[in-house]
Amino acid sequence: MARLIIADTTGAYDGRALETRPLGGTEATVILTARELVRRGHDVTVHTNCEAEVTHEGVRWRPLAATPDAACDVFIAVQHPRLLDFVPRPRKRAIWVLWGANQLRHFKVFWRMWRHRPTPILMSQYQVSDYWPTLPRPGPLAVIPLPLPADVRGRPPLDRPPPRRAIFASNPQRNLKGLVEIWAREILPKAPDAVLDIYGVHQLRPGQDAWTEWAGRLLPAGMPEAVRASVIVHPTAPRSTLIEAVRQARVMLYLGHKCEAFCLSLAEAQAMGTPAVIAPVAVLPERVVDGVTGFHRADPAEFGEAAVRLLTDDDLWRAQHEASLRLQQGITVAEYARRFEAAILPDLRADAAAA
Repeated sequence: MARLIIADTTGAYDGRALETRPLGGTEATVILTARELVRRGHDVTVHTNCEAEVTHEGVRWRPLAATPDAACDVFIAVQHPRLLDFVPRPRKRAIWVLWGANQLRHFKVFWRMWRHRPTPILMSQYQVSDYWPTLPRPGPLAVIPLPLPADVRGRPPLDRPPPRRAIFASNPQRNLKGLVEIWAREILPKAPDAVLDIYGVHQLRPGQDAWTEWAGRLLPAGMPEAVRASVIVHPTAPRSTLIEAVRQARVMLYLGHKCEAFCLSLAEAQAMGTPAVIAPVAVLPERVVDGVTGFHRADPAEFGEAAVRLLTDDDLWRAQHEASLRLQQGITVAEYARRFEAAILPDLRADAAAA
């Protein structure tokens, strides 16, 4: 058994949040991995911006403001090199890169990487391309694709195609406005009965209208009523509701953002059998097999054409739906934790064996 401490500044959450509210990929991955590492026999403490200490499913969750234990076997900083000093005397340090890797080479944090020489844990080839040769490499780069939870894996094919519904399930700041412009210009005129469902983490309060609050910023201004009626912004939903919405969509549409380093929502949609049309931005091409489980389209007109085909062609939808279920199941949380453990603990195990 190893004593592991993880620190993450991403948000205010603890292990209970996974079942109670929507979470980003970083928070969900930290919770699932911490739980699985406990199941593998390790002592795991996670510091986040949570309000109070709580133990949940064997993981001890503590506020970042709480003084951490002075020592442990491995301290794992989530994303930020400034966190590498958080635990004073760990036997080993790792940096778990769950966003883009380019910020590791920023001049303000570059020196911390060399001072501590943490073991980097990456999750995509896109990150590898951003991990400059001038950054420290204690050994081969560990690239472990994020795990997909059991609730999205292993589902059977749908008996019949869903209705003509597309889905966007991400932060609306990630190019939702551009997507709706393509929807209005290239998709809705050719599939006038189609609907675009918008899910994700957003700050709309009950009673607020997205078209009023977001016009010109997250949604295009001046859209005709037919477009406004076809784009439905849903309240922030629990995970079970979101999973059902993705499962019943014919296609996921996403233009992406340069910050995308894995895109868990896209990976989960593919695992559930939902084809996707994406722009070839950042890591997105790693999540969708072009022409097999969806389409990569940079040109807006071609993006719209691919979306219309999946919304209207049942045979094409069926082929890509079944290919997604067959090819895009990803790895389990248990397998992810096993690989994670192998990346951070081999030296410690060798030390124990030598002793």
